[in-house]
Amino acid sequence: MESFSSGFVGVIGQTNVGKSTFVNAILGKKLVITSPKPQTTRNRIRCIYNCENVQIVFVDTPGLHRPHTKLSRHILRQAYRALRELDLILYMVEPWGKLSAYDTLLLDRLTDHDKPIILLVNKIDRASGNALEETLLAYARTDIFAKLIPISAQKGTNLTEALRTIIGYLPHRPAYFPVDMTTDQSEEFLVSELIREKIIQLTFQELPYSTAVRVKEIEQRSAASAHIRAEIYVARKSQRGIIIGKGGAMIKEIGTRARRDIEILLGTNVFLDLVVRIRKDWTEDKDEIEILTKEEIIL
Repeated sequence: MESFSSGFVGVIGQTNVGKSTFVNAILGKKLVITSPKPQTTRNRIRCIYNCENVQIVFVDTPGLHRPHTKLSRHILRQAYRALRELDLILYMVEPWGKLSAYDTLLLDRLTDHDKPIILLVNKIDRASGNALEETLLAYARTDIFAKLIPISAQKGTNLTEALRTIIGYLPHRPAYFPVDMTTDQSEEFLVSELIREKIIQLTFQELPYSTAVRVKEIEQRSAASAHIRAEIYVARKSQRGIIIGKGGAMIKEIGTRARRDIEILLGTNVFLDLVVRIRKDWTEDKDEIEILTKEEIIL
């Protein structure tokens, strides 16, 4: 009988380098939200890739950044907590032509965990001149990477090579999850993230990262339709006005865009009911942060 390989693979890197886009591309479906804005991912989200005799549990982490608020410190803790359970680390950068000063600090911390580290240089389709070659040389000089792979998660470039390399580093052991599972998060969590993604996309110029979404109910009304009730939390009254918009136009657009993705996720028609509530200064309250950013794991 052919041996089975499985393991936990962390996707680590600074904010906005394309970690979530990479995970979605490998899985072939959208399970983690994406945005051109930093600090979009707040939680460790385990996404499960299954193929013959292989199971990869990708741990998509919040971007590593310098924290400025209690919320951002909480996000950073989530990222570093993910390192404890990993078999392999994928460290993602962009082809910026040199070793980032902040990466120097982060990589020193990663080497303390004694895990193999693969460098993924993402967004190579945007590299100009010799930027890609210079980036690969700069990170190779650190002598901490088992392999360096240039990719474009958005274009799909070299993802097969990255996947083959990852599989080669997995321990021989049974699968952790049933082969029909694609994530350890509940439907409620995934739906709330899709709603939050649309809020970020539509309000990032006016609204800081002080919104949270909790799905209160998913009710299957029939075989072909579901009713979802969700609450959007903001820190101040002025932020509530931004999300609702003039005459309710913004909340309607958020709901319309979110509903499209939710229907793809759930495979059914969806009626989405959104309510905006104020939880004053929740981003600076440790207890509120724990409540509003809590993972909903279905294990």
